[in-house]
Amino acid sequence: MKGLPNGWLLEGLEQSAQTLTHILADVSQAQAVAIRDGDDGWSVLEIMCHLRDYQAIFAERIGRILEEENPTFRLYDEAARLGMVVENEYAKQDLRAVLADYMATRRAIIERLAALDDAQWGREGRFAADDVVDLTMPVVHTLLHDADHTEQIARILRA
Repeated sequence: MKGLPNGWLLEGLEQSAQTLTHILADVSQAQAVAIRDGDDGWSVLEIMCHLRDYQAIFAERIGRILEEENPTFRLYDEAARLGMVVENEYAKQDLRAVLADYMATRRAIIERLAALDDAQWGREGRFAADDVVDLTMPVVHTLLHDADHTEQIARILRA
């Protein structure tokens, strides 16, 4: 990821958030709860809650890379991901409030990243002794995560 223009990453973060906002503009709370990705799949609301909560995880990783020397991150497995759905009561949340929280966190991430110099962008963290990543990793991971779930939301709304 080294050498990737930081401006592109910031623009991508803004555009992916705006895309979600546009897609969800006319989705009601009732639709967000009822429309699912298959019989056992997540609802639109649950997907947005997941995006909001994982964005907070990515923001934490960005902060730790900037504030700590070589922080080590834990991986979130399937059980942890599914546990968040129940623990955070995704199905009972308000779509507009979730989207507002998501957008507020996204704005904070973009503002923080926009103020960084090249040396800060080069700071590193790790998932294991041999798995070193620089600051671009959680940013790119955020973008890919957005893309995956934005496609999922668009597909199930269309169905």
